[in-house]
Amino acid sequence: MSKLLQEKEQVNKIDKDYNLGFSMPETGTFKTPKGVNEQVIKQISAKKNEPSWMLEKRLNAFKIFKEKPMPSWGADLSSINFDNFHYYIKPEGESSKSWDDVPDSIKNTFDKIGIPQAEREYLAGVKSQYDSEVMYGSIKSSLEKQGVLFLSFDEALKQHPEIIKEYFGTIIPAHDNKFAALNTAVWSGGSFVYIPENVKVDLPLQAYFRINSSDAGQFERTLIIAEKGSSVHYVEGCFTKGGALITTKDSYKNIEDITTDDLVLTHRGKYKQVIHIQKRKYSGELFNIRIWGDSSLEMQVTKEHPILASKRQYKNERNNKWLSEWYKPDQLNKLDYLIVPINKEVKTLTTREFVVEFKKLPVTIKISNIPIFYRLIGYYMAEGSIENRGYLKFSFSSLEQEFVEDIKNIVRDLFGLKKSYEYKYKDRNAVELIFSSAKLARIFKQFGTKSYNKQLPSWVITESIENQKELVKGYFRGDGNYFNVDYSKNTKLVKPGRKELFRINSTSKIMIRQFRDILLRLEIVSFINLRNREKEGRKAMYTLGISGEFMIKFGELANIKIDKKMNDKKRATRFFIDKNNAYFPIREIKKQKVKNIDVYNFSVKDDETYIANSVAVHNCSAPAYSSGSLHSAVVEIIVKEGARVQYTTIQNWYKNVYNLVTKRAIAHKNATMSWVDCNLGSRITMKYPSVYLVGEHAHGEVLSIAFAGNGQHQDAGGKIIHVAPNTTSKITSKSICKDGGRASYRGLLKVTKNAINSKSKVVCDALILDNRSQTDTYPTMDIQNNKVSIEHEATVSKVSEKQLFYLMSRGLSEEEASSMIVNGFIEPIVKELPMEYTVELNRLIKLEMAGSVG
Repeated sequence: MSKLLQEKEQVNKIDKDYNLGFSMPETGTFKTPKGVNEQVIKQISAKKNEPSWMLEKRLNAFKIFKEKPMPSWGADLSSINFDNFHYYIKPEGESSKSWDDVPDSIKNTFDKIGIPQAEREYLAGVKSQYDSEVMYGSIKSSLEKQGVLFLSFDEALKQHPEIIKEYFGTIIPAHDNKFAALNTAVWSGGSFVYIPENVKVDLPLQAYFRINSSDAGQFERTLIIAEKGSSVHYVEGCFTKGGALITTKDSYKNIEDITTDDLVLTHRGKYKQVIHIQKRKYSGELFNIRIWGDSSLEMQVTKEHPILASKRQYKNERNNKWLSEWYKPDQLNKLDYLIVPINKEVKTLTTREFVVEFKKLPVTIKISNIPIFYRLIGYYMAEGSIENRGYLKFSFSSLEQEFVEDIKNIVRDLFGLKKSYEYKYKDRNAVELIFSSAKLARIFKQFGTKSYNKQLPSWVITESIENQKELVKGYFRGDGNYFNVDYSKNTKLVKPGRKELFRINSTSKIMIRQFRDILLRLEIVSFINLRNREKEGRKAMYTLGISGEFMIKFGELANIKIDKKMNDKKRATRFFIDKNNAYFPIREIKKQKVKNIDVYNFSVKDDETYIANSVAVHNCSAPAYSSGSLHSAVVEIIVKEGARVQYTTIQNWYKNVYNLVTKRAIAHKNATMSWVDCNLGSRITMKYPSVYLVGEHAHGEVLSIAFAGNGQHQDAGGKIIHVAPNTTSKITSKSICKDGGRASYRGLLKVTKNAINSKSKVVCDALILDNRSQTDTYPTMDIQNNKVSIEHEATVSKVSEKQLFYLMSRGLSEEEASSMIVNGFIEPIVKELPMEYTVELNRLIKLEMAGSVG
């Protein structure tokens, strides 16, 4: 087998459940051909409308790139073919400070990786890069007023060319290494941060980088300048209570009641497990959204929470095909369409068994004729009830005797129960049908005993289409009607005309939505109206309505002939449907300012989407392609006198990505620079954040985590160079390897002859989880004077049977015990992360650890 085929086979075996391995259809407006040459570089520069001096830097760097050899040390890079990558892909749309203006396909992706949520809950600003361009950026207005600049690198080049020209490539010149030269030649996107003197940015600034296209390279450029006495933390890598009704497998629940025991419906129409619950305080704009189609619900959502929608204009502009993408609420307008996914779960029953207790003994009741059983369920949901003494009762109008006879026949055929009691009430034109059967009553008790608490169990929701047709037929016969009134002569109406629709009524908020969702499976769109009857001392009434073109299909289902005059005309409707989704227009969007309120969100396994108020919503990554992608970034940071910068990376690239990054900072007098670098994804990582301590009393830290699984080589570490006297530093490296993965620490501590009285400590710890994995340590220490204090310690350990036995004897599984050991191992670095990122890192570690034992 060729080496290329072996590599592809290996990638296919790796981490098949990688939950960020989705890809969106490519919608790029421009893509350079594969390979890099002067023509490609000129195309990139021209597309960005750059000044001539930047193009000159690019072309000079490209010459250096061609001359520089491939690194022969570190990870094996021999399989990289530079002619196999696209070096610039411009996504659809332009960079925007408003999430609303970002194209839907890109929003979809950013929503999945949590960008709006992070910004809403924690961040002062965010930059999001998709393929080669920063597509979304925002910064809190309070920071803008203080002079803080947080721009994409392209924006900074246009708005502040003098700053870029002064600092670009001064910390990491093009000739530093082959990949720094490549980045300088083809850079695109990235971030520019400028913190004015004495300004303290208390909340982190964050950037996300996403490779969406196959065979793509991403080459972002980051430049951070912290002026004297300033500080910043740069990080790479909801709904209100009662504001969202979540579709679960068993019912609908308010978002604040969701637990990790719940299975929720996702935007793909499948049920997935909730894996993490979030509740936080929120201050800012809150959006109240109502849709045509459900007047009973109002979505209350923070401004960054992504919602699956389709812009109204796309319906006709794109060959009558819907373009569904993820939008923030403030990007949506009245009459844009929100997406209501159709439940795709199907589990057809051929027989059904119920075990009920009868005379204190379990009794099994077997039902073989499933279709008519579902029609009976429909009758019960509409007009049935359970009496205290074990009676099953149905109530109908005296004009509906045919339905009474149908129920009698069904009960006789299914349960062999021939005897029933029928009571007619002429004064109210009603008839009651009663079956004295405790067995029958106990079967139907699971559907609810009174009209207001009825709901369908999950096995009904996922039943076959044909059986659900019978369910709807029985339900409509009991609680439905065909409404057809001519208002054409009523001049008081805004739109006089014929009012024609099918209606189904219920006092159960849950059940009415369940039937609406079932109708979607039958390709029928219906709407829900609420009638508040508190003044009448009665419960609220919900009406399910079917109108327009959908009446024809429902009329066939219900076996009702609708008005022939209307049948031949095109029936107008607000709603549309295709095989996967229904499209409901926005009726109203309002916003309000809130302060310190509780908001809720949750994570969903392998998807990160869920259905809130029937609408699909969403909670540094790359999709799962068999071919490789290249990420080669450059980060330059200048920390001036007395300033403080922390740069945190949690990278989880897919395991086909070559992650080759150069990061370097200069720390001046009394400055502090901290790198927190967490590497879990990518096929190969080579990254060694460095700090040059050029000012007296400067301090530098590198905290590094590397987690290598099957087919991965994480070659990471850090470099500290002491140039000035009285400087201090610390390098802490933690590496973990499992399933045959390889983790390497590669570091440099250099103390020049002028850096007297410097102090440094280097700690390299490695944890091996099995006999197939490998760890290496390559520490280099270059100490050029004797007036220094240097400490170095390194350990390599393996999870022992005694450790596992001890924890398992306390009730933990072997996998849980191993995860606990790993969490304790990385705790010194994790505690340096903000809470938001501690949670995220622990979640990623947990995913990496799944199935790692044995």
